[in-house]
Amino acid sequence: MQRRDFHKLAIAAAATFTALSAHAEPGISDKEIRLGGILPLQSGLSAGATQYRDGLDSYFKWVNANGGIHGRKIVWGAENDSYNPQQAVAAVKKLVDRDEVFAIVGTLGTTNTLAMLPFLKQRGVPLLGPLGSHPSINEPEDRNVFPMSPLGPLHGRSLAQFANENLKAKKIAVFYQDDQYGKELLAGARKYAADNGMTVVGEAVYVPSDVDVSAQVLSLSKTQPDAVLMAVIPKQGALFLQGAQRIGFKSAFLAPQLMADPVALQLAGDAINGLYMNVYVAHESMTTPAVKEAREILAKYAPQTPPGYWAFAGMSGAKMFHLAALKVGKDLTREKLMAQLNATGRFPTGLVPPVSYTEARRSGPESFGYARWEAGKVTMIKTWAE
Repeated sequence: MQRRDFHKLAIAAAATFTALSAHAEPGISDKEIRLGGILPLQSGLSAGATQYRDGLDSYFKWVNANGGIHGRKIVWGAENDSYNPQQAVAAVKKLVDRDEVFAIVGTLGTTNTLAMLPFLKQRGVPLLGPLGSHPSINEPEDRNVFPMSPLGPLHGRSLAQFANENLKAKKIAVFYQDDQYGKELLAGARKYAADNGMTVVGEAVYVPSDVDVSAQVLSLSKTQPDAVLMAVIPKQGALFLQGAQRIGFKSAFLAPQLMADPVALQLAGDAINGLYMNVYVAHESMTTPAVKEAREILAKYAPQTPPGYWAFAGMSGAKMFHLAALKVGKDLTREKLMAQLNATGRFPTGLVPPVSYTEARRSGPESFGYARWEAGKVTMIKTWAE
């Protein structure tokens, strides 16, 4: 081989090596950023998970239509975990090891998200916008986890506080899901009650596969509470409210915001009227610029999906990824993304109350608004900004 030809080959090899090095970061190419989400698309949460998926997907389509992120288009897809921790682990390993996604944006559920965390930490994969209620999700020590929802005990505390201060309730009962989500809310309610002269007169539990909660309704009705706090997903929340309506169980009923979505109305019918909810995701009736933009995005890219809790919750994590990746610049790596997020400090996305990310502490929202179902519509009582 002539020296000139060898020199050309050497230059070509060096160029190839440089190109490969530049794209060694998983999920990153000159044209694309590959991301994944893991959602319970086949479960008791399937209706909400579908809307959550549509919120994420529509936001990323809007980003791509507006130039992407420094010229790169976002390719995002969701795996189903059926609200099952074992399936969640299998799904996250597929996305990271086989599909080579850059980051996970969007998970839904406490126990299934918890199951993914050790693997994601070990691989150094960023997790944005997980929707759950455990401290490891919403006030994580792992620097790769960036929450968008409040700690579970804060839900219980806020509902008990609203019942006490606004509804003058002194005796409360709790209907809760038998997992981390339900137990966290129960713990917060118990603590607030103990500190503020309230009494927890009854507790009843269910599992997500339950299709009949009439026994729990009857049991709690006999305790004659001033208010019932519900740590529920829409299916069992609707069953409980319908059961209470059937037997004439009169009390104030309160639940987290996932019961504010139209999905809950479809399941519960008019039994939902009068239900109070704490609010930590923007409601469609809000008139802020962020909500107006979110509604427009949904109308264009997911017109079949109603604006509300699930879609806006999904959008919140997508929006945080978009803004952080823009700030990192063209040389996007997992480490640079995490460093940028951990330098964010207090940040309002407009779709959830302000989050706070620093290297020392990452936390989801710590404030709530309140709303109530009235005549088949959600009426805001107070937003988190007030």
